[in-house]
This record gives sequence, C-alpha cells and structure tokens, in this order.
Amino acid sequence: MLRFGAVSYLNTKPLIETLPQRLAGWGSLRLDLPSRLATDLSSGELDVALIPSVEYFRHRDQYEIVSDAAIACRGPVWSVRLLSRVAMQDIRTLALDEGSRTSAAMAQVLLWEMHGVRPTTVPFPIGTAAEDVDADAVLVIGDRAMHPPHGVYHEIWDLGDRWCRWTELPFVFAMWVARREITADATACDRIAEALDLSRDEGGQCLEAIAIREAAGHGLTNEDLHRYFAENLHFHLGPRERAGLDLFRQKSEATGLIPTPPMTIATVSNSSSVRHILDKAVAGERLDDADAIALLQSHDLAALGAAAETVSRQKHPEPYRTYNIDRNINYTNVCTAVCDFCAFYRGPKSDEGYVLPREVLLQKIQETVDLGGNQILLQGGLHPKYKLDWYEEMLGDIKSKFPSVNIHGFSPPELHHFTKLNRLSITEVLTRLKAAGLGSIPGGGAEILTDRVRGEITRGKVMTDDWLGVMRAWHELGGVSSATMMFGHVETLAERVEHLRRLRDLQDETDGFTAFICWTFQPEHTQMSELPKIGSFEYLKMLAVSRLYLDNIPNLQSSWVTQGMKIGQMALMFGANDMGSLMIEENVVAEAGTVHYLSLQQIREAIEEHGFEARQRDVFYNLVDEELEQKAITANANASARELVQMSL
Repeated sequence: MLRFGAVSYLNTKPLIETLPQRLAGWGSLRLDLPSRLATDLSSGELDVALIPSVEYFRHRDQYEIVSDAAIACRGPVWSVRLLSRVAMQDIRTLALDEGSRTSAAMAQVLLWEMHGVRPTTVPFPIGTAAEDVDADAVLVIGDRAMHPPHGVYHEIWDLGDRWCRWTELPFVFAMWVARREITADATACDRIAEALDLSRDEGGQCLEAIAIREAAGHGLTNEDLHRYFAENLHFHLGPRERAGLDLFRQKSEATGLIPTPPMTIATVSNSSSVRHILDKAVAGERLDDADAIALLQSHDLAALGAAAETVSRQKHPEPYRTYNIDRNINYTNVCTAVCDFCAFYRGPKSDEGYVLPREVLLQKIQETVDLGGNQILLQGGLHPKYKLDWYEEMLGDIKSKFPSVNIHGFSPPELHHFTKLNRLSITEVLTRLKAAGLGSIPGGGAEILTDRVRGEITRGKVMTDDWLGVMRAWHELGGVSSATMMFGHVETLAERVEHLRRLRDLQDETDGFTAFICWTFQPEHTQMSELPKIGSFEYLKMLAVSRLYLDNIPNLQSSWVTQGMKIGQMALMFGANDMGSLMIEENVVAEAGTVHYLSLQQIREAIEEHGFEARQRDVFYNLVDEELEQKAITANANASARELVQMSL
C-alpha cells in the first residue's frame, strides 16, 4: 500500500478531487501542512507527496517528479500577495507567512532581482492580521491574500503576476514527487502517474462543483472561486512550467535560499560496468535499455565515440563514406496540428499559409536534377482540404516528367492524417500512393516516440503506436523508410532509449528502415523558445549511443544541418557513416533560425579529410553511377552553399 500526502489548501482541491477513488485498494491519501509532508516524505513515512517547489529543490537527489499534475500559474495568482507599507526598494523587514516556504522564497528572489533588496525576515504567524505585524512588508497567502487587505499600503504585488511578467515564464508552486526507491519500479511509477494525472483531469472537469462546495467556507463567492481555479491556477507541468521551475531553482540557489549542490566529477564512463557495456557492443552483443541509459549518463565522450566508430567500421568496412543530393520541398505549410516545437507551420486560417503551385514544384525538381540530384524529400503540413486523389495527381505529375527521380515523401503524421481525412485504412492509402509513384517514406514527425512527450509538445498529431503502424504497413508493402529522433526538449533519458527500442523492435519485425537520423531541438522562434539549446557534446553522445544500440539499422546520418560543418564532420567519428544530403532547400529548421550551409565540395572534403573516399548514393544506399556523380560535381562546382539554399527563396 503506497502512502500519498497532499497539502490541505484550497488550491489542491482540483488535483485530489477523485484521487481517493483512484487509489482504492493500493494507496492511501493523507492531507497535511506542507512542512509536515516534506518531513514525512524525507523520513520515509510517505512514498509520494505534493510538496512545495523549494522542498523538491532541497532534496532533488532523493526525489523524482512523477506526474504532470502540479500547482502553477501563468499570470496573476490572486492567493499570493506582497503588501508593502513602503516602496519596494526601501523594504528592510519582511514578514513571511509560515504557510508557504516556496512563496517566501519567490518574494525574496523578486525583491533581490528587481530591486537589489535583501530584507531581514520576521515571522508572520497564522492567525495574525497583516495590519498587526511590525514590518515594512508582509507576505500573505491563501485565504488571507484573497480578501481585500485592511490598512494602507504603498504597493501591493500579486507575486504570480510579478514573476510571470519579469521572467516571461510560469511559476510552479508545488508538484507531485516520490522517493527514488519508489520510482525505481517502472510499473509502480506508471501507475502513480496515471492516477495523479487522471485525478487532475477529472477535477478539472468539475471546477464549478468544487467552487460551490468550498466557497462559503472560505468567505468567497462561487463565481470568484471558480474563476480562481479556472483562470488563476494552472494544473499542468508542461515544458514552460519546467523551464520556470528550473529558473526559480537557479535564482533560489544564487540568493542562498537553498543550498547549491556540490560539484562532482563524473567518472561513470571509467567504471568497469560502463566499460563492459562498450566492450559488449563492440563484440556484437545487443545492448538493453539499462545499458543505453548508463551510456547516456556517461561523460566520457571519447570512449563512447571510439566504440561507436568501431561498430560503424564493422558494419561498413568499405573505403568510402556517402552523401546524397536531394531537395527538401515543403508543398504546403498549412497544418491543423499544433506543435510547440515547430516554427514552420501556419494554421488553416493564417494569411501566411501557402500551397506550392504545380509549376513551381516541378521547377524545383528540375533545378535539383540539373544539379545532379536523384531524389526529392516531399513533405508538408496536415492540410485540412485535400483528399487523397490530389496527392495521387501530384505524384503522377512528378513521375511523368521525372521518372528517374525518387519521391521520398509524406511522413507518418501526414499519412495518418490522410487515413482520417479519406476514411481509408493505412494500407489502402499507402497502396494507392505507391502506385502513383511514392518511392520511400521519410521518418519525420517522430520527435520522441512516447505518448507522454508527444502529448506534451503536440496537439492533433499522430501518437506513437500509429506512427509505428504507418511504418509497419509501408514495410509490409515492400517499401523502405528512414527513422528519426528530435531530442533535447522535454524528454527524459529513459524516454530517448524507449524511442530507440521501439524503432529497433519494429526493425526486428520488418527490416524496412534504411537509416537513422537524430538531431537536437532548435528552440528559436518556437513556442518552446525558453528551453535551453542542447549543445554538440550531447548531440555526439546521442549519436554514438544510437549506433551502439541500434544494431539492426545499417546506416546513421550526420546532422550537419543543425550542428554545422565541423560537428557534422566529427559525427563520422561517432557512429555516422553518411553525411546526409546536399540540402538544396531546407525550410523547417531554417524557420527556427538555425541555418548551416554546405556546398557539395565542402561535403566531399569533410569525408575525404577523414581518409575516406566520398561517394554519392541513392535512397537505398546504393552508389550512383560515376557519370551521374561526376555530373553533380561539375554542376555544383561554381555554386556556393548559400546560393543553393537561396534557390528556394
């Protein structure tokens, strides 16, 4: 029987409305003060608790967040206020409400960051009126903050409003955490998360009923309390909330409100266990999920790279490394899905939406062929209007004019969208598109193949099983495809590994993936722009672990488009055997502000500088004939990388 604890405050009610029923038979719920919950969780008298953010910070080596349910705000919160009798910059004494250590820390962080003030703190006992406290300013929370203050004040801050306007991020007051010995059991962890998330969702559906039940006891009107639940509070721990939480931790550490963890030098990769994992991979033994997580936690990039390069050379003993020449053609940017990470899409009603005229599309392909290209990457948004025959006609027009050009087209989200729009099975959709000229499928839209991540960063887009289902159906029809991963946003290391495992399992079943490509999330100009950008160290590590874990996918591509030439070149030492495409045109990554340009000459030189022969390939990783390869070299000889990309403008 697991022991749950939650704070007994009004803002908790929607989170726990149905939790006792959800825990029936396997868990119990106790309501108490935040300080007591924190103490009991630390001592082991509780297993899971809804605790203040600062308590999580102080014990984050012992606790792990177990749910996306939380108490947060994205603007004025109403129930946390700072009442000051003097100008904020003149505060010398601050009375702190004993009921919330997190709000106390937030008040002190804001005063220091905004005014350089570090006031002496004094207690503000529960049951004492604010006007009776001898201090320049008083922090009030809960019921005391939600009623008009008595007395005269020079300034009154709603701390939620101040934080959100100052940081442009939400503030997280409390979240569900569990002791790490509890989260070590993956099954128990999933059950806990499901119960907490469902209770939150069910509570959100009856906010009005909760308000009617609770309002009178707190001296509030039904309407005011319902507005507080629905508008002032936010109960989802999304990517922006996590970013705000991390910023609050950093500021709290910087102001000395919580201890800064001691610096440690990671030596995990030098341990015999991780060395054993690398030796096992080089020997051809299959790695399990625990192995992959251990490698991702390692900091010895050189050891990981050496092992990945050894495996790559085992799989590809040939004296060359490859590249491709194709063009990314986005036939439309209109999309009904909402992806927080995407800067490219436009909604169906946007004035900036487009659909390429057919003559423009064909002209782009002609330019590609003239430069020695033999493939196009054809992708677009989830357009709400066009039926399957429109796409069949587009493919037919392309193949009639360019019969030797491979159409690497339509990612799984698009293809799944076609099934919904046309009310057809995925097999029927794919069969018809293949007959019309579709040659292979790109692995786009995978992001991270876990429903938790996908549900957090996308709306209206294919989930994990359906993404894999599209690929399975295509492979069963004899088609091939690539697989991808976009990482470095809201996923955990375990979720990255789960993504790899789902791909590896499907490859065991169908053997239809020709290549894997991973790249880092590019946050600029997206709705997740507050997230820190993952650097080259993490990219190379993820690439190396992918090569060691994905033992049945033959090829790994470098992602120089997101990493730049030098790191893209280094990828050949970390498991990649292919430099990807010349990328005559690229729009999606460019919209996020990350644009790296390479000419064909630079791609070939990057390969040759590693001692390999540079060879052009097709989508099936067969070398093209030397005549076509030489044609491409000659055609691109006088074209700079930037000129190639600007062809798309």
